[in-house]
Amino acid sequence: MNVPTRLAAFAAALGLAFGGAALAGAAIDPTDEESAVAAGGHGDGETASAGEGSPGGDHGSDEAPAGEHGSTGSPLSGLAVSQDGFTLEPARTHFEGAGPKRFSFRIVDDRGRVIRDEYELESERKLHLVVVRRDTAVYEHVHPRKGEDGTWSVDLALRRPGVYRAYADFQIGGEKRALATDLFVGGDFKPVPLPEPEPVNEVDGYSIGVASSQPLQAGQARTLAFSISRGESPVEDLQPYLGARGHLVVLREGDLGYLHVHPDESVGDNAVEFGATFPTAGRYRLFFQFKTGGRVRTVAYTVEVPR
Repeated sequence: MNVPTRLAAFAAALGLAFGGAALAGAAIDPTDEESAVAAGGHGDGETASAGEGSPGGDHGSDEAPAGEHGSTGSPLSGLAVSQDGFTLEPARTHFEGAGPKRFSFRIVDDRGRVIRDEYELESERKLHLVVVRRDTAVYEHVHPRKGEDGTWSVDLALRRPGVYRAYADFQIGGEKRALATDLFVGGDFKPVPLPEPEPVNEVDGYSIGVASSQPLQAGQARTLAFSISRGESPVEDLQPYLGARGHLVVLREGDLGYLHVHPDESVGDNAVEFGATFPTAGRYRLFFQFKTGGRVRTVAYTVEVPR
Protein backbone atom coordinates (compact mmCIF):
# COMPACT_ATOMS: atom_id res chain seq x y z
CA MET A 1 0.00 0.00 0.00
CA ASN A 2 1.51 3.34 -1.04
CA VAL A 3 1.86 6.39 1.21
CA PRO A 4 -1.24 8.32 0.02
CA THR A 5 -3.36 5.19 0.38
CA ARG A 6 -2.13 4.55 3.90
CA LEU A 7 -2.86 8.15 4.86
CA ALA A 8 -6.35 7.99 3.36
CA ALA A 9 -7.10 4.76 5.21
CA PHE A 10 -5.87 6.25 8.48
CA ALA A 11 -8.06 9.35 8.14
CA ALA A 12 -11.07 7.26 7.10
CA ALA A 13 -10.66 5.05 10.15
CA LEU A 14 -10.84 8.14 12.33
CA GLY A 15 -14.17 9.15 10.84
CA LEU A 16 -12.85 12.46 9.49
CA ALA A 17 -14.11 14.26 6.40
CA PHE A 18 -11.48 16.25 4.55
CA GLY A 19 -11.65 17.81 1.10
CA GLY A 20 -8.44 18.63 -0.70
CA ALA A 21 -7.33 20.90 -3.50
CA ALA A 22 -3.95 22.36 -4.34
CA LEU A 23 -3.74 26.06 -5.17
CA ALA A 24 -2.25 27.28 -8.41
CA GLY A 25 -0.07 30.36 -8.61
CA ALA A 26 3.18 31.97 -7.57
CA ALA A 27 4.37 32.39 -3.99
CA ILE A 28 7.50 34.42 -3.35
CA ASP A 29 9.13 34.88 0.03
CA PRO A 30 11.62 37.80 0.19
CA THR A 31 13.93 35.57 2.24
CA ASP A 32 13.88 32.84 -0.44
CA GLU A 33 16.37 32.52 -3.26
CA GLU A 34 13.63 31.27 -5.58
CA SER A 35 9.95 31.86 -5.94
CA ALA A 36 7.62 29.37 -4.26
CA VAL A 37 5.04 27.76 -6.49
CA ALA A 38 1.88 25.85 -5.63
CA ALA A 39 0.24 23.89 -8.46
CA GLY A 40 -3.21 22.40 -8.84
CA GLY A 41 -6.78 23.65 -8.97
CA HIS A 42 -10.00 24.41 -7.13
CA GLY A 43 -12.77 23.36 -9.43
CA ASP A 44 -12.05 25.77 -12.28
CA GLY A 45 -8.30 26.09 -11.91
CA GLU A 46 -8.36 29.65 -10.56
CA THR A 47 -5.05 31.22 -9.67
CA ALA A 48 -4.00 31.60 -6.05
CA SER A 49 -0.82 33.11 -4.66
CA ALA A 50 0.57 32.08 -1.31
CA GLY A 51 3.83 33.90 -0.89
CA GLU A 52 5.67 36.96 0.11
CA GLY A 53 7.42 38.78 -2.68
CA SER A 54 4.88 40.86 -4.54
CA PRO A 55 6.34 44.21 -5.58
CA GLY A 56 6.23 46.58 -2.63
CA GLY A 57 6.16 43.71 -0.14
CA ASP A 58 8.27 43.16 2.95
CA HIS A 59 11.92 42.50 2.08
CA GLY A 60 12.75 40.59 5.21
CA SER A 61 14.37 43.30 7.35
CA ASP A 62 12.32 42.36 10.41
CA GLU A 63 13.71 38.97 11.43
CA ALA A 64 13.60 37.15 14.75
CA PRO A 65 13.85 33.66 16.21
CA ALA A 66 10.85 31.44 15.62
CA GLY A 67 9.57 31.53 19.19
CA GLU A 68 6.82 29.39 20.71
CA HIS A 69 4.43 27.46 18.50
CA GLY A 70 1.77 24.81 18.72
CA SER A 71 -0.99 26.40 20.80
CA THR A 72 -4.58 25.49 20.13
CA GLY A 73 -5.27 29.06 19.08
CA SER A 74 -8.13 31.35 20.02
CA PRO A 75 -11.72 31.82 18.84
CA LEU A 76 -12.04 32.75 15.19
CA SER A 77 -11.29 36.39 14.40
CA GLY A 78 -11.32 38.46 11.22
CA LEU A 79 -15.07 39.03 11.42
CA ALA A 80 -14.86 42.81 11.88
CA VAL A 81 -12.96 45.82 10.62
CA SER A 82 -12.53 47.05 14.24
CA GLN A 83 -11.48 45.25 17.42
CA ASP A 84 -10.22 46.36 20.85
CA GLY A 85 -9.92 49.97 19.77
CA PHE A 86 -8.04 49.21 16.54
CA THR A 87 -9.53 49.78 13.08
CA LEU A 88 -8.40 48.74 9.61
CA GLU A 89 -8.70 51.66 7.18
CA PRO A 90 -8.12 50.67 3.52
CA ALA A 91 -7.21 53.34 0.96
CA ARG A 92 -9.62 51.67 -1.48
CA THR A 93 -11.57 48.43 -1.75
CA HIS A 94 -12.70 48.39 -5.41
CA PHE A 95 -10.37 47.25 -8.21
CA GLU A 96 -10.56 46.67 -11.96
CA GLY A 97 -8.34 45.15 -14.62
CA ALA A 98 -6.13 42.09 -14.91
CA GLY A 99 -2.83 43.45 -13.58
CA PRO A 100 -1.52 43.72 -10.02
CA LYS A 101 -3.65 45.74 -7.60
CA ARG A 102 -1.90 48.04 -5.15
CA PHE A 103 -3.59 47.62 -1.77
CA SER A 104 -2.76 50.20 0.91
CA PHE A 105 -4.19 50.51 4.40
CA ARG A 106 -3.58 51.85 7.88
CA ILE A 107 -4.34 50.60 11.38
CA VAL A 108 -5.66 53.38 13.62
CA ASP A 109 -6.53 53.47 17.32
CA ASP A 110 -9.80 54.56 18.92
CA ARG A 111 -8.68 58.21 18.70
CA GLY A 112 -7.94 57.97 15.00
CA ARG A 113 -4.16 57.99 15.46
CA VAL A 114 -2.20 55.90 12.99
CA ILE A 115 -0.29 52.99 14.52
CA ARG A 116 3.34 53.26 13.44
CA ASP A 117 5.84 51.63 15.79
CA GLU A 118 3.83 49.42 18.16
CA TYR A 119 3.77 46.31 15.95
CA GLU A 120 5.62 43.29 17.37
CA LEU A 121 7.42 40.56 15.43
CA GLU A 122 5.32 37.43 15.01
CA SER A 123 6.56 34.65 12.71
CA GLU A 124 9.41 36.92 11.58
CA ARG A 125 7.07 39.67 10.36
CA LYS A 126 5.27 42.61 11.93
CA LEU A 127 2.14 42.07 9.84
CA HIS A 128 0.74 39.21 7.76
CA LEU A 129 -1.85 39.92 5.09
CA VAL A 130 -4.05 37.00 4.00
CA VAL A 131 -6.46 37.57 1.11
CA VAL A 132 -8.99 34.93 0.05
CA ARG A 133 -11.85 35.05 -2.40
CA ARG A 134 -15.09 34.39 -0.58
CA ASP A 135 -15.57 31.03 -2.30
CA THR A 136 -11.98 30.20 -1.12
CA ALA A 137 -10.87 29.42 -4.70
CA VAL A 138 -8.18 32.14 -4.65
CA TYR A 139 -5.72 32.62 -1.77
CA GLU A 140 -2.77 34.96 -1.14
CA HIS A 141 -0.47 35.26 1.88
CA VAL A 142 1.80 38.30 1.57
CA HIS A 143 3.73 40.73 3.75
CA PRO A 144 3.25 44.43 2.96
CA ARG A 145 5.85 47.14 3.45
CA LYS A 146 5.13 49.82 6.07
CA GLY A 147 5.89 53.44 5.21
CA GLU A 148 7.09 56.07 7.65
CA ASP A 149 3.53 57.41 7.95
CA GLY A 150 2.27 53.99 9.10
CA THR A 151 0.64 53.05 5.78
CA TRP A 152 1.08 49.43 4.70
CA SER A 153 1.25 48.72 0.94
CA VAL A 154 1.56 45.64 -1.26
CA ASP A 155 0.65 44.57 -4.79
CA LEU A 156 -1.96 41.81 -4.85
CA ALA A 157 -2.55 39.49 -7.80
CA LEU A 158 -6.38 39.31 -7.60
CA ARG A 159 -6.54 38.25 -11.25
CA ARG A 160 -10.07 36.84 -11.01
CA PRO A 161 -13.29 38.82 -10.45
CA GLY A 162 -15.15 38.43 -7.19
CA VAL A 163 -15.39 39.52 -3.58
CA TYR A 164 -12.32 38.91 -1.44
CA ARG A 165 -11.73 38.98 2.31
CA ALA A 166 -8.47 40.70 3.38
CA TYR A 167 -7.12 39.93 6.87
CA ALA A 168 -4.49 42.13 8.50
CA ASP A 169 -2.91 39.82 11.11
CA PHE A 170 -0.65 41.56 13.65
CA GLN A 171 0.40 41.62 17.30
CA ILE A 172 0.51 44.60 19.69
CA GLY A 173 1.10 44.40 23.43
CA GLY A 174 1.50 40.64 23.24
CA GLU A 175 -2.01 40.13 21.84
CA LYS A 176 -2.70 38.90 18.33
CA ARG A 177 -5.47 40.49 16.27
CA ALA A 178 -6.89 40.00 12.82
CA LEU A 179 -8.90 42.87 11.34
CA ALA A 180 -10.59 42.32 8.00
CA THR A 181 -12.40 44.07 5.18
CA ASP A 182 -13.91 43.03 1.85
CA LEU A 183 -12.23 43.83 -1.48
CA PHE A 184 -14.12 43.90 -4.78
CA VAL A 185 -12.70 43.00 -8.19
CA GLY A 186 -15.03 43.82 -11.06
CA GLY A 187 -15.96 41.36 -13.78
CA ASP A 188 -17.96 38.22 -14.43
CA PHE A 189 -17.77 36.34 -11.14
CA LYS A 190 -18.48 32.60 -11.20
CA PRO A 191 -18.30 31.10 -7.69
CA VAL A 192 -16.67 27.69 -7.28
CA PRO A 193 -18.08 25.06 -4.87
CA LEU A 194 -15.82 23.65 -2.18
CA PRO A 195 -14.17 20.35 -3.17
CA GLU A 196 -15.53 17.08 -1.86
CA PRO A 197 -13.76 15.50 1.15
CA GLU A 198 -10.38 13.91 0.46
CA PRO A 199 -7.69 13.42 3.13
CA VAL A 200 -4.73 13.45 0.69
CA ASN A 201 -3.66 16.26 -1.62
CA GLU A 202 -0.90 16.56 -4.20
CA VAL A 203 1.24 19.48 -5.34
CA ASP A 204 4.44 19.53 -7.42
CA GLY A 205 4.89 15.77 -7.04
CA TYR A 206 4.39 15.83 -3.27
CA SER A 207 1.58 13.95 -1.51
CA ILE A 208 0.29 15.67 1.62
CA GLY A 209 -2.06 13.79 3.92
CA VAL A 210 -3.92 15.29 6.87
CA ALA A 211 -5.26 13.32 9.81
CA SER A 212 -6.12 13.68 13.48
CA SER A 213 -5.55 11.31 16.38
CA GLN A 214 -9.17 11.89 17.47
CA PRO A 215 -12.36 12.57 15.51
CA LEU A 216 -12.99 16.27 15.06
CA GLN A 217 -15.67 17.81 17.26
CA ALA A 218 -16.86 21.37 17.62
CA GLY A 219 -15.31 23.18 20.57
CA GLN A 220 -12.74 20.45 21.30
CA ALA A 221 -8.98 20.93 20.92
CA ARG A 222 -7.47 18.58 18.35
CA THR A 223 -4.07 17.96 16.78
CA LEU A 224 -3.92 17.96 12.98
CA ALA A 225 -0.91 16.21 11.43
CA PHE A 226 0.15 16.95 7.85
CA SER A 227 2.41 14.18 6.48
CA ILE A 228 4.48 15.06 3.41
CA SER A 229 5.80 12.37 1.05
CA ARG A 230 7.31 12.18 -2.41
CA GLY A 231 6.88 8.89 -4.22
CA GLU A 232 7.11 6.23 -1.54
CA SER A 233 9.47 8.22 0.70
CA PRO A 234 8.61 10.65 3.51
CA VAL A 235 10.02 14.15 3.08
CA GLU A 236 12.29 15.02 6.00
CA ASP A 237 14.12 18.06 4.62
CA LEU A 238 11.48 20.71 5.24
CA GLN A 239 12.97 24.19 5.28
CA PRO A 240 11.95 26.93 7.73
CA TYR A 241 9.16 29.12 6.43
CA LEU A 242 8.71 32.31 8.45
CA GLY A 243 10.59 30.67 11.32
CA ALA A 244 8.55 27.46 11.38
CA ARG A 245 8.17 24.11 9.60
CA GLY A 246 4.81 25.11 8.22
CA HIS A 247 1.84 27.43 8.59
CA LEU A 248 -1.88 26.83 8.70
CA VAL A 249 -4.77 29.24 8.13
CA VAL A 250 -8.30 28.06 8.96
CA LEU A 251 -11.42 29.76 7.55
CA ARG A 252 -15.00 28.91 8.48
CA GLU A 253 -17.42 28.53 5.57
CA GLY A 254 -20.04 31.27 5.44
CA ASP A 255 -18.57 34.14 7.45
CA LEU A 256 -14.89 33.23 6.79
CA GLY A 257 -13.99 33.47 10.47
CA TYR A 258 -10.18 33.34 10.63
CA LEU A 259 -7.61 31.37 12.63
CA HIS A 260 -3.84 31.45 12.00
CA VAL A 261 -2.14 28.46 13.66
CA HIS A 262 1.55 27.65 14.18
CA PRO A 263 3.01 24.16 14.38
CA ASP A 264 4.38 22.14 17.25
CA GLU A 265 8.12 22.41 16.56
CA SER A 266 8.91 19.45 18.82
CA VAL A 267 7.73 17.08 16.07
CA GLY A 268 10.81 16.50 13.95
CA ASP A 269 9.92 14.01 11.22
CA ASN A 270 8.02 14.65 7.99
CA ALA A 271 4.79 15.36 9.88
CA VAL A 272 3.87 18.95 10.72
CA GLU A 273 1.43 19.07 13.63
CA PHE A 274 -0.91 21.89 14.64
CA GLY A 275 -3.14 22.26 17.65
CA ALA A 276 -6.48 23.81 16.69
CA THR A 277 -10.00 24.19 18.00
CA PHE A 278 -12.96 24.48 15.62
CA PRO A 279 -15.44 26.52 17.67
CA THR A 280 -18.64 25.50 15.87
CA ALA A 281 -19.94 22.68 13.72
CA GLY A 282 -19.80 23.12 9.97
CA ARG A 283 -17.32 23.19 7.10
CA TYR A 284 -13.92 24.82 7.30
CA ARG A 285 -11.23 25.48 4.74
CA LEU A 286 -7.62 24.66 5.70
CA PHE A 287 -4.68 26.31 3.89
CA PHE A 288 -1.40 24.55 4.71
CA GLN A 289 1.95 25.96 3.58
CA PHE A 290 5.38 24.32 3.69
CA LYS A 291 8.76 24.95 2.10
CA THR A 292 11.12 22.60 0.24
CA GLY A 293 13.87 23.32 -2.27
CA GLY A 294 13.54 27.06 -1.72
CA ARG A 295 9.86 27.07 -2.72
CA VAL A 296 6.77 27.60 -0.62
CA ARG A 297 3.90 25.30 -1.57
CA THR A 298 0.26 25.67 -0.60
CA VAL A 299 -2.41 22.99 -0.35
CA ALA A 300 -6.01 23.36 0.79
CA TYR A 301 -8.54 21.02 2.39
CA THR A 302 -12.19 21.12 3.32
CA VAL A 303 -13.03 19.83 6.80
CA GLU A 304 -16.43 18.72 8.09
CA VAL A 305 -16.70 19.33 11.83
CA PRO A 306 -19.64 17.67 13.62
CA ARG A 307 -21.34 18.88 16.78
